[in-house]
Amino acid sequence: MKLTLHFLISALAIGCATAPPSHDTARQIQSASGLATAISFHSDELPLNASNPDKTLTLSTAIEHALRQSAELQIALAEVRVAQAEAFQSRLLPNPVLDIALRFPEGGGSTIVETSISADLVKILQMPRRISASDAALRAISAQAVTAALDIIAKTQRSYYNVHARRSEVELITQRTSHLVELLAISQRRLKAGEITQLDVTTLKAEQAVAAIDLRDCRLQLGLEELALARLLGQPGGATDWSLTTPLPIAPVTGDESDNIAQALRARPEIQAERWQLASLKDHRALARLAWLESAGGGLDAERDSDWSLGPSVDVPLPLFDWGQAQRTRARAQAIAARHRLTKTLRQIVMEVRRAQSSQVRLGVIVKQARDELVPLQAERVRLARAIYEAGQSDITPMRLAELDLLESRRKLLQLELRTALASTQLKRAIGGAKTEQEPKQ
Repeated sequence: MKLTLHFLISALAIGCATAPPSHDTARQIQSASGLATAISFHSDELPLNASNPDKTLTLSTAIEHALRQSAELQIALAEVRVAQAEAFQSRLLPNPVLDIALRFPEGGGSTIVETSISADLVKILQMPRRISASDAALRAISAQAVTAALDIIAKTQRSYYNVHARRSEVELITQRTSHLVELLAISQRRLKAGEITQLDVTTLKAEQAVAAIDLRDCRLQLGLEELALARLLGQPGGATDWSLTTPLPIAPVTGDESDNIAQALRARPEIQAERWQLASLKDHRALARLAWLESAGGGLDAERDSDWSLGPSVDVPLPLFDWGQAQRTRARAQAIAARHRLTKTLRQIVMEVRRAQSSQVRLGVIVKQARDELVPLQAERVRLARAIYEAGQSDITPMRLAELDLLESRRKLLQLELRTALASTQLKRAIGGAKTEQEPKQ
C-alpha cells in the first residue's frame, strides 16, 4: 500500500509539473512571410467578401491580404489549437472512480457498506509517453500550418505574376491587331492597283483572324486569373481592376544547387512535420506494450459490517486471449509507414529543388538571349525598314511586317519572363522560408 500511494503521488507530481510546450505558430508564419505583425486566429468565420485592398496592389500587400483572409490557414490554426488541447489533456491524471455498495441483511441488523476508490493504473503508467506523443503531434501540426502558409504565399505570387503578364500580353496582342488592320487596308489598296495578288490579302486576313482569336483567349485567361487572385485575397465577389505595381522579378534566386538542397532539408516545414509525426508514432508504439493492461486498476477498498476495514486492491486482466499483440503490430506498422513517408518527402523536396533550379537557370539563358539578341534585332529591322520607307525606296508593307514581328518577339519575351518568374517562385518555395523548431532526434 505504501508503494501504491508513493506511485500515485509521483504520478501526480509528473502530471502537475509539466505543461504543454509554448508554441506560437502565428509567429512562425510571420517569420516565413515577412509580415510586420503576426497572423491572428479568428474564432468567428471570415466574411464572404473581405474589404477591398487599395486600387494600387503590390505583391507584398497581396500576400498579406491572402494570409489574413485565408480560410485554409484559419483551419490549420484551429487544428493547432485542437492539438494544444490534446497536449494539455495528456497531462491530466485520470479521475478516480468511487464505488459504493449497500448490503441489507435478510434477518435485519446493521447495513453493510462496501466502498472502494480506484484509478486507472495503466493511464498513470503511460503518462510520460502520452505527454511526449501529444507534444510531438502538436509540433507536427504546427509545422503543417506553416506549410499551409507557405503554399498560400506561393499561390499568391504565381497568381499575381500571371495577372501581371496576361495584362501585358493583352496589350501586345491588341497592338498586333491594330497593325494588322492597318496592313490589311494597305494590302487591299495595293490589290486594287494590281501590285499584289489576292493570296497576299487572304493571308493577312487569316493572320488577323488568328490575332483576334488570340486576343479573346488571352482576355479569357486574364479574367480567370483575376478571379483566382480575387479569391486568394478573400474577395471572390469583389472588383478586379487593381493596378499591379510589382513587376516580374528580373533577378533569379541564386545559390548553388547543393546549398539550396541543404537549406531545403533544414527549413522545409513538411520535413519537420513528418519527423515529429514519426516521433509521436514511436511513443504510441511504446504505449502499445502495455495495451494488455488497459483494464487494470488499483485503489483502496473499505467495508463496514460491525467495524470498518480498509485495504488496497488491484484489478489485473488475465491476458489469455488478447495480450496486446494486435495493437503492437498496428503501432509498429504505422511507425514503419511514417519512416517511408519521411523518405518520400525528402526525395520529393530534393527533386523539387533540382527541377526548379534547373528550370530557372535554363530559362534565364533563354530570356537573356531573347532580350539581348531577338528583340534588339527585330527593333533594328523595324528601324531599317522605316528608313527605307522614308527614303521612298519601298512601300509601308515591309515596315508594318517588321513591326508585327517585333510585337510577337516582345510577346515571346514576356512569356519567357513569366515562366522564369514562376520558376523563381517555385525555387523559393522548394527551399523553404520558415525557421522551424529543432528536429527531434531519431
